[in-house]
Amino acid sequence: MVTIADVKRANPLWFSKENRRFFGDVDYRVLRDRSGQAYLVRGTYGWTDMFGEPKRLRYRLNPVTEEGNILSLMNGEFKSLEDVEEWLRGV
Repeated sequence: MVTIADVKRANPLWFSKENRRFFGDVDYRVLRDRSGQAYLVRGTYGWTDMFGEPKRLRYRLNPVTEEGNILSLMNGEFKSLEDVEEWLRGV
């Protein structure tokens, strides 16, 4: 079962200070859906303050392989971690 430590080990540049700052990421965790698919859940301010909007925390998901490789960003964003967890229960 892949953990956040496995994902960080497999993708060290992804979690660098520079990358976190550029993308506005503030939190990372690995959560699974009912089928066992793992996702990197990113708490991020990235790209939320465009067009004069205030910064707001949003959650974005990337599927993760059992080897810890991060796959393409999924469409959509979640307003809260509870929304992410609810979505994962329904998948």
